[in-house]
Amino acid sequence: MEKEFKVRPNYAVGVFNAAVIIMLVFNLSSFINGKLPTASFVFYVIFTAVLTFYFMGCRPVKYTVKDKEVIMHRRLIPDKKVDLIHAEVIADPVSKMSDIVTRPHAIELYMDDKACIKFFPMDAAEFTGAVLGENKRIHCTVKAYTDMHRKIEKRERKQRRKEERRRRSHIEE
Repeated sequence: MEKEFKVRPNYAVGVFNAAVIIMLVFNLSSFINGKLPTASFVFYVIFTAVLTFYFMGCRPVKYTVKDKEVIMHRRLIPDKKVDLIHAEVIADPVSKMSDIVTRPHAIELYMDDKACIKFFPMDAAEFTGAVLGENKRIHCTVKAYTDMHRKIEKRERKQRRKEERRRRSHIEE
C-alpha cells in the first residue's frame, strides 16, 4: 500500500534563502546605481542561483513509502529511492559531535552498511508506522511511535483482564 508524507519545512533554510534573495535585490539596486562592479554583481547572481537551486530543487518535497522502499521526491533532480530491506534501525535523531545542529523532528534510518539517512516528515509516528509496515524486521526506537503503541497495548491488556475477570465471575456463579 502506498502512503505519501509531506516534508516538514525547515524555517532556517527559508529565512536564509529569503535573506539571500533580499541581498540580491539590494545588490541589483547598487549595480544599477553604479556602486557595485560588474564582476561582483555577476558573482552574486551566480551564488544566489546556485543556493536557490539547491534549497528549492534538491531538497525532498514529499516521501512515498511503497513496495519495501521509501522514495524521496525532489523538484529538479531525480528521486532518491531507499531500500528498506537493508534497514536495521529507525530512530529519533542522535546528537553527534560531527553535527553542528541536530533537528529534533528528524527520523533517522540506519542501514546495514552503517549509512544514516535522515527524513523530516510532518507526522513522525505515522511515517514510522508506514516504514515498519513495509519491513517488520526494523528495530524501532522512535519515541512518538513507541509511546503511542505502548498506550494502545496497555489499554488492550486492561480490556483482556476485565474480560478474564468477567469470565471467571460467570464461571463461579
